Amino acid sequence: MRSIRDFKPQNDKNTDDVSSRDVADGLYAKYSGYSESELMSELMRAVSSAQSDGSFSPDRLDEFVGFVAPNLDERSLEKLRSLVETIKNTK
Repeated sequence: MRSIRDFKPQNDKNTDDVSSRDVADGLYAKYSGYSESELMSELMRAVSSAQSDGSFSPDRLDEFVGFVAPNLDERSLEKLRSLVETIKNTK
């Protein structure tokens, strides 16, 4: 599973140093039109693929939660944490 910090939004700029804001903007642009169920499906596809190819890392999930936590309200953060625990326990 690739790290969120490795995400590079598609643009015409040739930059190697992408800020956290750029990462967030890129992810928002990519997923902003998705419903909650579509986002869940996309996430589960990514997790399944990462588990299959051996790149899945529970530590990266924790890294992701730490990355997005400051931008979430308490309800959303609890939902995300619950989802992450479910993913970690799925084999």
